[in-house]
Amino acid sequence: MKNMFALEESVTSLLIPDWATYFVQPPLSAQIVFSAIIIITFGLIATERLHKTVAALGGAVATLVAGGYFSYAYSWVPFFKYFASLYYEMEIGLPFPIAVWQPLLFSYTDVYKEFIDWSTLLIIISVVIITTVASRSGLFEYIIIKVVKFSGGDIKRLFIYLWILTFLLTMFLNCDPCFIIVSVLVFQISKILGLNPKPYILGTVFVVNAASSSTIIGSFVNILVSGHYNLDPARYLSYPTFIVLGLPFAGIGTVIALFFVFRHYKDAFQIPKEKEEYLKMREGLLSFDERSVMRNPKIFRRLGILLAATIAGFVVAGLISLPFYVVSLGFAFAFLFVSGEDTEKTLREVDWSLIFFFIGIFIIVGGVDRTKILENMGNSLGSLIFANTPATTILVSSFCGGLSGVLDNISVTTALLYVTPSLSSTALISQNLVIWSLIYGANIGASLTPLGGLPNLIGVSALEKEGHHVSWREFMKIGVPITLVTLFAGIFLLLGFSRIFGWGFDPSGLISPISEYLWKFDITAII
Repeated sequence: MKNMFALEESVTSLLIPDWATYFVQPPLSAQIVFSAIIIITFGLIATERLHKTVAALGGAVATLVAGGYFSYAYSWVPFFKYFASLYYEMEIGLPFPIAVWQPLLFSYTDVYKEFIDWSTLLIIISVVIITTVASRSGLFEYIIIKVVKFSGGDIKRLFIYLWILTFLLTMFLNCDPCFIIVSVLVFQISKILGLNPKPYILGTVFVVNAASSSTIIGSFVNILVSGHYNLDPARYLSYPTFIVLGLPFAGIGTVIALFFVFRHYKDAFQIPKEKEEYLKMREGLLSFDERSVMRNPKIFRRLGILLAATIAGFVVAGLISLPFYVVSLGFAFAFLFVSGEDTEKTLREVDWSLIFFFIGIFIIVGGVDRTKILENMGNSLGSLIFANTPATTILVSSFCGGLSGVLDNISVTTALLYVTPSLSSTALISQNLVIWSLIYGANIGASLTPLGGLPNLIGVSALEKEGHHVSWREFMKIGVPITLVTLFAGIFLLLGFSRIFGWGFDPSGLISPISEYLWKFDITAII
């Protein structure tokens, strides 16, 4: 749908004479109104003055109202476009009229056809259902208890193993539900051993954020970007190809995160002075019975096999170019069917507020995009880094990482997805490099501040409830160096990939303006 609109828009620009384009451009008043909507909405989300879903839906309603107003105020634009293009067709002597009929910004039909990415929403809903059903079975708790026992109760070894497992669960589950599952066990382990949970919860936050770039379903940022480009394997955005570029960055980021966590909280990983008391507590920890978390052993085994089949199915779907939402929806059905539990109860546990949050953000960003603000932003940024591969990588990853740290990284990614095409074409740099700079920046940028991602907010608020205050200064004392060093490593990694895959200078961005000039200069010569 998005490609179809882009094609119609390009045909429109070619068929309308230069003297008429001024009258069909979005007016400054529209750009101001839609800019205000997105800035206020993102501000409310970042400051948590409103629940993020309420803020997103409020912004979506404002976008629809503003779009309706400008459609009414500029209702003459479709007529003007039609007759101007018809006049120009007759002027250049085309045998068949291709006159267009488009409103100034968008119609309400465009909202659900163009703005909302339904395939991405289906993937998100399916992943959430799979995670919800699997977590209720006790499968992940069983695995974590096994890891605890394998560590022998040694504090440092215990959390190294636990965070390695966290990395793997993030790859296959998504960072948000993974953190919720692991953090519950971390609190329990801390209580049994009489430890302050703060270092271990914050360590889990930073590991989850670092691991989130490993696979398509590792974070909602990855799902958004991949869905936007239809999981194009040529852009390394199918499930198996994503791992090629995402997993190395996730691995490097996790090592960096662990280094700073162990360095900052080195005393927390030493055996307490009261060794005898600690040994008694460790015995209690190792006495965990992993079988106690199995509600139904038969269903438990089935879901374990089904989870492995789901992961394999995602990989195979990418290899045979099967739509990812079809596979994820199929496995979501399988989990609901096999679980044997009340389907309505399971669906009530799904975070539907997250789905409506995405819908709201899609509508807001789609409306802003039609005012050309995001395209102009891309052109401006692209002119700063013209034909400079290192500068492009640094600018995009740092810009996206910084914004993701102070705003919601999902909102930032959704908006910047509309900036990347014009940025890459203006800078004459491969769009693949820009896309992956965006992915790296948005994922690791979440570690910058307590507002950067959902795991941060959940972890900090859970610690507050337990009486352990985490100030912005304390969080950023670890988060800032982790983010900066990981971004630095990611930039070098992307520059290496750009050499391997030829993602540097890309002159294809010149083709569009040249062909447009030739079309308008002498269309009959081309024909």
